[in-house]
This record gives sequence, structure tokens and C-alpha cells, in this order.
Amino acid sequence: MKNWKIRHLDFIPVLIIAFFLCKLIFTTDISISGILDTIYSCVAYFVYGLIIAYFLNPLLSVAERRIIKRNDSVRAKRVKRGVSIAVLYLAVVGFISIFVVTIIPAIVSGISDFVKELPQYLAKFQIWFNDAVSFFNEDLAKDLSSKLTNIVMNFYDWVTKRLDVEKVGSAVATTVGVSAMVVIRMIFGILISIYFLFGKEKLINHFKRFIYAVFKTERAEKILDYGRQTNKIFHDFIISKLVQAFVIFIIGLIVLVPFDIPLAPLISLLLAVTNIIPYIGPWIGSVPSVLLALLYSPVKAFVVLAFIIAMQIVDNLFIAPKIMSDRVGISPLLVIAGVAIGGTFGGFIGMFIGVPVVAVAKLVFYDNFIEKRLKEKGINI
Repeated sequence: MKNWKIRHLDFIPVLIIAFFLCKLIFTTDISISGILDTIYSCVAYFVYGLIIAYFLNPLLSVAERRIIKRNDSVRAKRVKRGVSIAVLYLAVVGFISIFVVTIIPAIVSGISDFVKELPQYLAKFQIWFNDAVSFFNEDLAKDLSSKLTNIVMNFYDWVTKRLDVEKVGSAVATTVGVSAMVVIRMIFGILISIYFLFGKEKLINHFKRFIYAVFKTERAEKILDYGRQTNKIFHDFIISKLVQAFVIFIIGLIVLVPFDIPLAPLISLLLAVTNIIPYIGPWIGSVPSVLLALLYSPVKAFVVLAFIIAMQIVDNLFIAPKIMSDRVGISPLLVIAGVAIGGTFGGFIGMFIGVPVVAVAKLVFYDNFIEKRLKEKGINI
């Protein structure tokens, strides 16, 4: 009977397989589209789990380097890894909970208040603009007054009717509450990611065995080498940009909130998220941030603009060059190409991952193929 005892961790793949079998038996539409949808929904769980594990693995590795010793037994290493994973997930869930409880309500409340008081802000902005232009030319101010009024009214109609910003909070809450499938996928993704992290060495070893079994030894070693370099490129770029965005978000809160900048959490989040897009991202986030502050007060807009300029100086001189050129291994021209190509095919997310994709393409095609051809021809350029 002792040989039939299953450890608690082994229940995870059993539960996952049982869930998939029940889904296939009871919910699959017997058609090509239904089968494809079911396959996609099943694969989505593993994709979620793989993404979660990929992002959390660096943090787990840092924790294990501090607590796991070389002379620890196998059992001690497994226990310490389990404790590290538990603490890591508790910390991540705690951070997400704090963000959801504090930051998101502040952003939703700020947007709602902004929309309610938008007519007053637009009227103040119009008066300020007319006074500023009248100081130089009164006739020009009269001509621009009617045009500005039309622009202001069109802008207000666009915000209140087309965007329907007043209902953002309820829309978000409804979407989160209704989309049970997203919650289920996230739960299973977390469970799968725990299994990935706990047995990552075995999974990597199985993958290596498969590659060596399918391909010749020389080809298999080259594929694995490409895999290691690709992982390093994506890891260095994505993790570094996310850390950079987090730092900008925290600094934005620290600087903008004491200055009583309206919608400070939203502006900080907007600047942080758009900053992950190289070169053009800061412009995408800066323009609407300054315009939002300008509707309240020119002084507040100046504070936001000064903060953006100061942050970009630090970012461009000390942070971005190391992340974009040295660590990813491509020139600024290829970075811009990656952003443009990625944005064309994948929108905002494409702009973000386009840079590491171009870096991998350079690694596979340029560094390997072109250098090999030049060597065969005896050309050294």
C-alpha cells in the first residue's frame, strides 16, 4: 500500500486532466469550430500558467539563492522551494490586492469626478485661453473664441457620449463579475504555474530529451543554444521594462500626489505603462497627461510637464540605453523597427514585444546565416 501513496503535489496534474476530460465530454460542440474552441480553451490554461511561471521564476531564483545551500539534502531543497513559492505567491497576491483596493478605486473615482466637473474645467480653460490670447491680440482672441467654443463642446460630447467614462467603474466591475471563465482560467493558470515552478528542472530536462530524440545532436545543441539566448533576450527586456515601469509609477505617486495633481494615480499609471514602449512610449503618455492637468490649471500642467522631463532625462541617460542596446543586443534603429512592426501587427502589446522579437530574428538570421555566408566566401567586413 505504501507504493500507492500519492504525494499532495501529484494531485495537481490529476485534477487538471480530470477537468479537461469533463470539459471535452460534457461541453464540446461536435463541430470543427467547437472542437477548435475547446482545444484553445484547454491550451489557454497552460499558456496562462506558463506566462505566470515565466514572470515569477526570476523572483523564485533570487529567493532560492539566498536560502538554499549546496549541502542541503534533496528533501530540504524541496521543502525550501515549496516555502519560497508559497511566500512568493502570497506576496504577489497581496500586492495585487493592495493595488485593486487602493489604486483602482482612486482612478475610477477620479475619472468619475473629472467627467462630472468637466464643463467647469473646460469653461475655465476657455477663459484662460482667451485672456492669454487677448494679451497679445484682442481681434485674434475674438476670432478664436467661437472656434474654441466649438472644439470644447465637441470634446465634451466625445468624452461623455462616445467614451461613456462615467460608467467605467460599473463596466469594469460588471466585466470582472460576469467573466467567470477568466477567473477559472486564472485559478488553473496559477495552479499550473506552481507545478511548473516546483518541477522546472524536470520539465526542462524532458524538453531537452525530446529535442535530442527528434533532431541530430549538432542540430539539437544549436536549437537549445538558440532557446537559451532567446530566453535571455525576452527575460532581460520584459523584466527590466516592467521593473522600470513600476519604479516610474511609484515615483509618480510620490511626486504628483503631494503637489495635489488631479488624477495623479491615473497619470502615474499612464506614464508608467506607456514608458515600456521604447522611444515613442513617453510621448504617447506625456501628451494626454499634460492636457489632463492643463484642464485643471496651467500651473499643475507645468508641474506634470516638469516631472515628465526630469524622469525622461534620467531614463534616457542612465536606464533606457542599458536596457535597449546592451542587454537586448540591438541598435536603436532596430529597436524603432521592432516597435513599428510590432505596433502594426499587434497594437500596444506588439509595440512592447516587437523589440525582443526583432532581437531574436537578428540572432537567428543575421548573426548565424549572414556571418556563416560571409565566412564561406572569405569576406571579413
